[in-house]
Amino acid sequence: MRKLLAVGTVAITAVTVALMVAATAFGTHVAPTLVSGNPSCPAGTTTLKVEPVADGTFSDGTLTVTIDVRDTAGGQVFDWTSNIGVDAVIAKGGPNGNVYTYNPEATGDTGLHAPTGPSGKFAGLSHISFCYDADQPPPTTTIPPSTTTDPKTTTTDPKTTTTVPK
Repeated sequence: MRKLLAVGTVAITAVTVALMVAATAFGTHVAPTLVSGNPSCPAGTTTLKVEPVADGTFSDGTLTVTIDVRDTAGGQVFDWTSNIGVDAVIAKGGPNGNVYTYNPEATGDTGLHAPTGPSGKFAGLSHISFCYDADQPPPTTTIPPSTTTDPKTTTTDPKTTTTVPK
């Protein structure tokens, strides 16, 4: 009976630890940094600015984001997803902005909001800026295929040689 109780206790402890680790790995978002005034994206990044803030999909041709805005008891919050990694998201509301910085880059987050206003609730969202650096794709070299005929071989691709029987 004691062995069974000990095994049960170990199993419950293991499940609890696993759930705590999973909750940490799948946290809702990074903690914002409050920035006075109208913060802008870091140097070296491109800005996709959404103004006015509304549900929908927005794109500048490189970055595409989908935003879901909702009202909560604490004020307006939003979730977002994107097609490429985002370095930072700025939620501007009232006289200040919350800057959410992602390292490594993120392709989505939930529960973001503007800074808390004098009412004790999140200020209304005036605009959201998504900051990203479009990673340069590796250079590609294209070698045009060539065709040469020789009585013994025919080459149709620089990498493929076919031997022709006599």
